[in-house]
Amino acid sequence: MRLRQLILALIALAGIWVGVVVQRSHHGPARAAFSAGPAAPDFPAPRAAAPKLVHVPGLTRPAAATPIAVKVAPRPYIHAPGRTARKPMRARRAHLRPRPAAQPDTVVAASSDSRNYAETPPPPLDPLVISNVQVSGLTSSSARITWETNIPTLEQTAVGLDAPTVWTAPSSQVRIDHVSDVTGLEFSTTYTAYLHAVDEWNRAQTATVTFTTGPMLDASNARTNGSSIYVDDRPFFPTAVWQQCSDMFDSNINDGINLFMGDGCKDDTGLPARLAGRAYSIVDSANASATGRGVIGWYFPDEWDAFLKSDVRRSDLSHDIPSARPGRISFLTLTNHFYSKAEPLPEGKGMYPVLFQIPDVLGFDLYPLQVWCRPAFGDVFDAQAELHSASAGKPTFQWIEVGRMEQPCREHSELDPTPATVRAETWLSIAGGADAVGYFPNHWSDQIGQEITRTDRQIKSLSQALLAQTVNAGSDNGTVRVSARSLNGALYVIAVNTSSSTVTAKINVDGIAGRSATILGSTGPAVASDDQGFTDTFGPLDARVYVIPPAGW
Repeated sequence: MRLRQLILALIALAGIWVGVVVQRSHHGPARAAFSAGPAAPDFPAPRAAAPKLVHVPGLTRPAAATPIAVKVAPRPYIHAPGRTARKPMRARRAHLRPRPAAQPDTVVAASSDSRNYAETPPPPLDPLVISNVQVSGLTSSSARITWETNIPTLEQTAVGLDAPTVWTAPSSQVRIDHVSDVTGLEFSTTYTAYLHAVDEWNRAQTATVTFTTGPMLDASNARTNGSSIYVDDRPFFPTAVWQQCSDMFDSNINDGINLFMGDGCKDDTGLPARLAGRAYSIVDSANASATGRGVIGWYFPDEWDAFLKSDVRRSDLSHDIPSARPGRISFLTLTNHFYSKAEPLPEGKGMYPVLFQIPDVLGFDLYPLQVWCRPAFGDVFDAQAELHSASAGKPTFQWIEVGRMEQPCREHSELDPTPATVRAETWLSIAGGADAVGYFPNHWSDQIGQEITRTDRQIKSLSQALLAQTVNAGSDNGTVRVSARSLNGALYVIAVNTSSSTVTAKINVDGIAGRSATILGSTGPAVASDDQGFTDTFGPLDARVYVIPPAGW
């Protein structure tokens, strides 16, 4: 028993002696290891050795700026009993960055870096606020809006009748005091402006203000520029009626008519005075010198091509062509026989190159239901596009059938125009390139009148966009005709189903870049898109205008 206790005591003493020897042999390197870098929290370094900490990009923690030792002590080699002994590995050196090899047992310090790694500060606690909105400088076609933000921002302003439809150019300067100049507006019209601000933290805020433009000017100036009509230096999209009598002026104006082509009951010279600044007018070419508030030009004989020989020359018509007048433009309506898919007139088509050159604005009437006696709605688009191409860049227009006419087709009630056909034909003509539309005859049912009111209001809200630059657009379904425009970062897509069936189509639009599209006049959800366009389903004769706001809206 005593022998056993003696053996255990000797073993314990031997273990203590081995531990002391190991501790003494490693005491120096261990101390060096602690002094070479930041100490762990439970092993605080002496105050004099505390390293300075700096931020280094890419790290989620700070790093020491004081010299850092790059030599690492080798791990002790211990041979495990029962295993084959291996040669100890050489000590390895760790470096902060590639550099020429340092001398053995030297300390290499990190180079100084004067770059500023400060991150964008967090957004302020105060929310972005728009205040002090003031409308000033109102004219018949423009408004100036001043407003402030509590934080410097970029801004862009939109304007519309019922929703944002036309955007101004975005600002390029960050400011707290903002000025929005809105131009190209209709006279005597109530608009809502949408003031949109975005700060550097991408926080957005929108405020609205409503205003009414001034009345029509006492004297108007009209001109054409490319394929657009300008009145008093603003883009003008006419919605016209032909030879209306004065007792219907109020009703037509309420339906959105803004241009009266002649007076069907009285002398044209008194037409401007009878309208009294409520709409514009053009008079017969025989009265081209007429003056008055709102008169902007004259019209040539209706369907002039039907009364001319194929070999007519311009000199043969000189007595019917008034001299040019500053501030006045001329209109001419042709039959549809210029169109490649229409039968030629008995005299042929030789008169068209001459007639295309005479007016400032060139139009035609097709009337697929009442004249062609078939629902040839695709030809409304195609004929308009063909005239637009042949007009050498002039503004073009088309007359839309809105009631029964004195034609054999009137005997077939299924060919009577309806609200759906009026809407489809109107937007097909605009999609085909029309810069104006007219409604014929000059009387229509209440139901069609309601559709004309709706469509004319949408045209009015979009007039600047409809006259803007076109962009490439198309459909993978031939029954859906498509065109698109671009203005100040926004896209506008017109798509019309020309068939009597429900169809689905993929609409491709250059520059859409995945932005969602809203349907003008709809309260439904936006239509999702990809980088090429979007897919939608169209009912029979469904006509839609899609608005794709600029990025950030």
